[in-house]
Amino acid sequence: MIESHLLFLFINLMGLPMNDIDLSIVVPAYNEAKRLPKTLQIVKEYLTSTKLTYEILVVDDGSSDNTSEIARSLNIEGLKVLTYKSNRGKGYAVNYGVTRAKGKSIIFADADNSTPFKQIDKLLREIEEYPIAIGSRYLSGSKIRLKQPLSRRIAARLGNLLIRVILLPRILDTQCGFKMFQAEVAKEIFARQTIWRWGFDIEILYIAKKLGCAVKEVPVEWYNDTATKIQSPLVFLSTLSELFRIKLNSLQGKYRRN
Repeated sequence: MIESHLLFLFINLMGLPMNDIDLSIVVPAYNEAKRLPKTLQIVKEYLTSTKLTYEILVVDDGSSDNTSEIARSLNIEGLKVLTYKSNRGKGYAVNYGVTRAKGKSIIFADADNSTPFKQIDKLLREIEEYPIAIGSRYLSGSKIRLKQPLSRRIAARLGNLLIRVILLPRILDTQCGFKMFQAEVAKEIFARQTIWRWGFDIEILYIAKKLGCAVKEVPVEWYNDTATKIQSPLVFLSTLSELFRIKLNSLQGKYRRN
């Protein structure tokens, strides 16, 4: 991942032209053969209604189904399917896509379209001013259309409270999978990433904080998908152990600019 970051910096320093792509959309996918076509069709319909130049990077995180084949079979302009053999985690898949993205702005979004893709308009309005704009379910104006089961809501809120107390007091929702970055900022942040599974969102936002990058939270609509892969509230609790790993990394200076 460091090599991709250094290449990006070299291109900037040398003044070499980069691809003229307005937006890169990174979609991590693990065994998403059923849900992915509908989501990508929604993405296609939105993008073709705009004047944006774009690329869509589906990152197959070592799926055991035919996710890659299904994605490649779709007739969608600008769609690229990136693959590797073994499952590495959502955070790794997002990093894999972001470090290869060529757009001026980069967003990653979940394959289940839990935050409807039309909400991207809200982030695009903010990314001109802020280096990072993220969707939030917990702001005034946010709309949760289909709620999670009570046990998961309780675990999520407890986890969110600890995240705010220990690392990110100013961010209400670190875990909404709908985040946009200015490209230069994304490359710098993701080059420092060390956590590859569910806690990666927390680390990415904490790295942004350490680098002095402003984050704009934006209220969005959100739907709970009953087919989500996070079925147990224990997933949220296990992610909390990564809070202390992030804190330790910070104390060891792993997130500093060289």
